Amino acid sequence: MVNQRVRTTLSVTINPQIYQRLKEEIGSRKISEFVEKAIIKELGKYDWGINQKQQQFQKKLIADYKRAGSSKNLQKEEDLWEGVIGEWLDE
Repeated sequence: MVNQRVRTTLSVTINPQIYQRLKEEIGSRKISEFVEKAIIKELGKYDWGINQKQQQFQKKLIADYKRAGSSKNLQKEEDLWEGVIGEWLDE
């Protein structure tokens, strides 16, 4: 939750027509609150997008891991290494 007591001043430059519309629609004294809510909303979308990308990456990683695990060439290499290690342990 955003701390309501501590405030920081942010200076931004916007198109004069947008500022005028904000004053008309929101009121001069409520622009900061409106902008803060808009930023929070957009950051939520941003976080959601990052989470979606992470989930897609994890799914791809799992699928690749499964595909690699079922690879016949990989199985042959594993068997080869098991034989080499087994011989080494027998010595």
